[in-house]
Amino acid sequence: MANEKKGKKISNVVLFPNLPARLLEKGMSSLKAKQFKESLSCFLQLLEIEPGHSQGHLGVVLSLIELGQLQEAKIRADKMLKEGIGEYFDVLQIYLSVLIQLSEYESVVSVVEAVLEEHQLPAAQAESFYQLLHFSRKMTDDSEPPIDLSPEPHQDRSKEIETLRNMMTSGEIHNQWIAMQQLSYMNPEDTIAVYREFLENEEGNPGIKTMALNYLKSKDIQETVTLHKFGNIYSINIQELHDVYEDPFNLEVKKELEDRLEQDNPTLTEFAVTIWWDYILAIYPQVPEPADSHYWARALQCAAGKLSGMDTCDALESEIEIHPESLEKAVEQLLDIERFTFGPNKFQGY
Repeated sequence: MANEKKGKKISNVVLFPNLPARLLEKGMSSLKAKQFKESLSCFLQLLEIEPGHSQGHLGVVLSLIELGQLQEAKIRADKMLKEGIGEYFDVLQIYLSVLIQLSEYESVVSVVEAVLEEHQLPAAQAESFYQLLHFSRKMTDDSEPPIDLSPEPHQDRSKEIETLRNMMTSGEIHNQWIAMQQLSYMNPEDTIAVYREFLENEEGNPGIKTMALNYLKSKDIQETVTLHKFGNIYSINIQELHDVYEDPFNLEVKKELEDRLEQDNPTLTEFAVTIWWDYILAIYPQVPEPADSHYWARALQCAAGKLSGMDTCDALESEIEIHPESLEKAVEQLLDIERFTFGPNKFQGY
């Protein structure tokens, strides 16, 4: 009887071969929807099934950060670095951002100095680390006490804000992301000028600009700001912003992708959906054209295949309702955004 029960237990697991991919997709969707307790639960369940799943570990860390459990996030990120889980520099950037939020600037200095000493970095990446090193050293100068980032309006944070302003305009996505994380812990009345400047700056990362707009809306900022993206200038009323993750057309494309791919290739489906949200975040307030979910689902399938090293485009081009050159143009738009706007870290666009 015991063996029989054991067999049933095993067969139950076999019935859900795509469970890890589904937990990953649900966890990422929950992150983007700011349902952080749910995302943490999904990623922890994923790690119970696949203890070495790098995106599962990263998802846990990001969920803990959003829930304010910074010490636990620090411990887990440090473990990922020591055990070689995930892309080293992606995990390192998140680990450093947690140290900064904890005001552990001396630790940031020692980690960054070690990285610069041990690794031969490309010039652009090295510059980003040198800027972060400069910022952390400034925070430890003159034996100043740790910085309290609680949102109290009467504290003078002009020094910190000026340093974060420089990071926001540095041209490096990692510095912009870390700076925005820090600014979010300060009183919005003290930092709104930094956000205005960042949104107006032609060089600011377009995905992070959308995240900044969403942050300002969450703080009930009653302003109209100027937004510069891809050579276009927009006047944005913050309170009139719509949630890209609840937009009917965006959800229609997501459903089309899932209907087309999920049964045969859930991993490719998850990747394609991530590319879609990255694209939508980057181009906001523009909307995808044409407004054809079938068209974009095919383009996303092709783009995800290219980035995954799979050839999924030829079969799509044979579908006569879509002109191959038009499809190719859409694929290149998606790839450009993914490669140059968001880079390899799939979580940065949530």
